[in-house]
Amino acid sequence: MRFVVGLTGKMGCGKSTVAEIFKELGAQVIDVDKIGHEALKEEAVKDRLRRLFGPKIFCQGEIDRKKLANVVFEDAEKLRILESVVHPVIKDKVLKLIEACSDVVVLDAALLRRIGLAELCNVIITVKCDEAKIVERLKKKGLSQQEIQRRLAAQNDIVEEGIVIENNSDLASLRNEVVNLYKRLLEGGVGG
Repeated sequence: MRFVVGLTGKMGCGKSTVAEIFKELGAQVIDVDKIGHEALKEEAVKDRLRRLFGPKIFCQGEIDRKKLANVVFEDAEKLRILESVVHPVIKDKVLKLIEACSDVVVLDAALLRRIGLAELCNVIITVKCDEAKIVERLKKKGLSQQEIQRRLAAQNDIVEEGIVIENNSDLASLRNEVVNLYKRLLEGGVGG
């Protein structure tokens, strides 16, 4: 029987690390960000976004995600327009991948609710951490303070729900918490 786990939280909180631990434990992980990047390579999506945002978001015929981010994270309406184009494509791809999975499936998706994936989940896990930790982690990835603030502001609708994992400690503590949670998932001790 398939059991779908929605893994959400703001960028920089450690969702990908938690997803990787789930994968090591045997869960099938669907990286929704990666699917979003793949969606941006589809001709139909590129055509719509070219019409909506113009050629400035392209480089050598492909969407330049950094240029696109600079456009949409400055303007909430432009972000909404982007999501209206890309989210249905993402959801369709995720549905197909879930159908091909068995056992425990983890949807690694910051925007779980916004994409419309939350209703597919038996349980939702939110990874959270202090904002100072988020900023520290994202600066290590090369984002400026301004970029971090704009992107976090665009994720203000991500709320704590379901099971909450606090990721303010070290990797060993996080791993231990995820291992224990995975055991409970397999035993049917959490979720619906």
